[in-house]
Amino acid sequence: MGSAKTLLGNWRIIETELWDCEDLDLHTQAMLSLKPKGVGRLVFIAIEAQLDYRVVMRDGLPGIEFSFHGFDEGDEVIGRGWAILKGEQLQGRLFFHQGDDSSFVAQRQPNRKSPANIGLQPTAAGARKSRRR
Repeated sequence: MGSAKTLLGNWRIIETELWDCEDLDLHTQAMLSLKPKGVGRLVFIAIEAQLDYRVVMRDGLPGIEFSFHGFDEGDEVIGRGWAILKGEQLQGRLFFHQGDDSSFVAQRQPNRKSPANIGLQPTAAGARKSRRR
């Protein structure tokens, strides 16, 4: 089975077979985010959904299979999908319940520091705090 760590992070959706590239970023940057413990987020066009995923091997490559649940301009959307890791890209397919399906390609994004962590430095193990006398 593939390692979840190789798949964790933010993946920028750069291409689909059904929707035009310029439409993908309609409200915000099109993204598939994979976090630890099998949770994530799918955002593109006007869709914002939560993911529940499992790490799998598919055709000998590490990948994920997932379900999603969210909203598209206020309308509920649910579905499923899969993706495999090919180089630095996730390539897969989305299936909307009783609706469209499309292939997609997502490019790995560099890790960014969380705003809450900017400026914080880790404490060295065993370091002593200075004390005033």
